[in-house]
Amino acid sequence: MSVSRLSSPVSSTRSVRLANERVVYDVLGLGRPLSAPDLVEATGLSKPTVGLALARLEEVGLVRQSGRRSGATGRSPRIFALEASAGGALAVDVGRHRVRAARVDLAGAVVGRAESDADGRSARALVDQVLRLAARLCPEADRGRVSHTVLGSPGVYDAAADVIRLAPNLPGWDRPAVLRRLRAGLPGTLLVDNDINLAALAELDALESPADPSPERDAPGPSFVLVSVGTGLGMGIVEDGRVLRGARGAAGEISYLPADPSPTAGPTRIEELTGSAAIVRAAQDLGLDLPSAQAVFDAARHGSPVAAQVVEREAERLALAVAAVVAVLDPPLVLLGGGIGRNGDLLLEPLRAHLAARLPLPVPEIRLSRLDVDAPLQGALVQGVLHARRHAFDAARPADAAP
Repeated sequence: MSVSRLSSPVSSTRSVRLANERVVYDVLGLGRPLSAPDLVEATGLSKPTVGLALARLEEVGLVRQSGRRSGATGRSPRIFALEASAGGALAVDVGRHRVRAARVDLAGAVVGRAESDADGRSARALVDQVLRLAARLCPEADRGRVSHTVLGSPGVYDAAADVIRLAPNLPGWDRPAVLRRLRAGLPGTLLVDNDINLAALAELDALESPADPSPERDAPGPSFVLVSVGTGLGMGIVEDGRVLRGARGAAGEISYLPADPSPTAGPTRIEELTGSAAIVRAAQDLGLDLPSAQAVFDAARHGSPVAAQVVEREAERLALAVAAVVAVLDPPLVLLGGGIGRNGDLLLEPLRAHLAARLPLPVPEIRLSRLDVDAPLQGALVQGVLHARRHAFDAARPADAAP
């Protein structure tokens, strides 16, 4: 009679040991350096288990001693931190007007940034620009340290076809050659995500960043939606600490909500009425010729009644989109972000008032995003460093390593 081999004692011991090392490694990745007693408290592991995990992680170059804690009675405990040079990631945010890039090490520190006006002549020109920025931040000698590149882009990433769809502000960006060239030219594994999803990830990271190194592991994460208003209109959805992307990556594409369902009117998307071009156009229709949406908001701050009327109309139109979101998702929190969304001092109160008039439901908390226009880049860095840490651990501590 044969006996099935589920697991041997050696492999079981190895799995437990690797799991313990990963727990210690992940807690050190939350932020500040910690001592072994700190790690015992944060992980719930025993002191000998934490000590063994730290020794092995230090041996393979994933963890280093960063000093000793002063002020302790008796022998000062050693402080441990992730070895920053053990890996890293590159983040790139491609927008209609700007291309931003940054490189991060394994400890989460940004070691280089570069940005420039987007070269919108063609998709090929834009790809060339992204590759130049990447080469500046990751010269050939350093490319091996970058295991992942995270690309943030408007539109929806179609993984099956490996193309970016629904990015009308970037002509030609949906061609298969775009991602083919980027995969060939960027360092490490290329990960593609919607820019507003990445901005929502940055918001989530800001909300979850713990002062205490021992967060509640079983507690649900925050839930909110990020409505980003700028050149276009987009939304990121976070439910219980997870960014929701939908079955085909198109969750949150609220720019396609109809603004006028009347059968006699031409199809109008809500984005066409709320973006920066629409604000400039609305001001011009009322006789106020200003060069940008931000100039309209600045004029409203300085007392222009015409500009104030345009801002009121923008809040009303935004309320159309947010009301649909609230009715479907019932989020506890709505964050307003993006270049236009940053004008919360003028938009938040009228937006709340219009929502209260439209909704029979209680209006959720609405507040301004704490992040700047580079929130998608920050989210790409968060995603990049998580993948880079996983890669570094798996490369240094393979599951079949000898005990």
